[in-house]
Amino acid sequence: MTWRRAWATYGAAHFGKSLLWSGSDLLTLYLLVSIYRLDPMTAGTLFLIGLAANALADFAVGNYLARCPRRAAPIAAIALVLSGISFPATVLIAPHGAAALLAATLIFRIAYAGIDVPHNALLTRLGDTPARAIGLARGRTMGTALASLVAAGVAGGGGMSTAALLWAIAACSVLIGATMVPLLIAFTPRSSTVGAERSVTPSLPVPFMAASVIGIVALGALAKAVLHLPDAWHHGDDGRSILILLILGRTASALIPIRLRDARHGLTLLAITYAAAAVVAIGFAWNAGLAMLALLGLALGTTNLIGWAILPVLGAGPRGYGFYTMVSKLALGAAGLALAGGLGRVPTFTTGSYIAFVLMVGAGCIVSALLLLLRGLTRSRTQGLPPA
Repeated sequence: MTWRRAWATYGAAHFGKSLLWSGSDLLTLYLLVSIYRLDPMTAGTLFLIGLAANALADFAVGNYLARCPRRAAPIAAIALVLSGISFPATVLIAPHGAAALLAATLIFRIAYAGIDVPHNALLTRLGDTPARAIGLARGRTMGTALASLVAAGVAGGGGMSTAALLWAIAACSVLIGATMVPLLIAFTPRSSTVGAERSVTPSLPVPFMAASVIGIVALGALAKAVLHLPDAWHHGDDGRSILILLILGRTASALIPIRLRDARHGLTLLAITYAAAAVVAIGFAWNAGLAMLALLGLALGTTNLIGWAILPVLGAGPRGYGFYTMVSKLALGAAGLALAGGLGRVPTFTTGSYIAFVLMVGAGCIVSALLLLLRGLTRSRTQGLPPA
């Protein structure tokens, strides 16, 4: 399989699985609260529990595939079908109570780990050079943004019933995401390398992981916080327009001409990006207008793009990707808790609490930048794309 064909297949599969993830993040909570009138606290609690279960499942799947890499394709195929079937149930089963919703949510989130980790781990084999790693990260950014825009665009339901909408998303996700299965088969480790991959499992640098967690919590909390500001701060912009601006900003990050030489260079670029994100965050203390929202989306997208591009350069295998996605998702959950702490018991920020909040976000980004400047973070890479 040629590089271009493998890259296109990877991008298509990423869009398919991201459509499920974006639907579960952007659409599920909206439908549960707006259509089924579920208590927002209950809906938020279900979301956090599901995210935690997904994070732990990522770690478990990553560890299993590190020992049994040849089972990636069948696990992904089964998980993709199970995720597609269970996704609509995470909303449609609401009339049967919170316990039924929790069961459906856990099934979906745990099954999704079986898609996510094998697909992510392909980055190390396909991203055999820093330039290709950046290219794949750009493709991921575009695919995620497109899936998020689709989910945000259909949040109102349009002319379709809720059930038809959810099943349509599930069907498209399964059909498009299934393209990852032949890719996993094509790039299964050869028998001569399986033993070596079991014995050599590169660990991700602790400063990189710590900086990623702090940065994700900080920027993720700020992205959620802008939905809880008094109307005067947004000049009448509604929640959907704010969300679309953030997504467009994330999409624009794929157009930035980033060049990655090696792991050390990538970590330096990520440090610079978090320093720039700190300036953007602090700027929100004075203005939360359209330009600032787009810049926040750009900061979110750029840090995510560089972070994912660094992983194959560091030689992360299934265990590394499982651990990275686990901590990333737990950090996203922590971002929600940070937002709740900043809001207290009121639905929108007061001016004083909001300014203090964004300054803390800026400080968190600065800490991430400083951690990434620590030395001794390089790791060797695993074998990349084999000849066609």
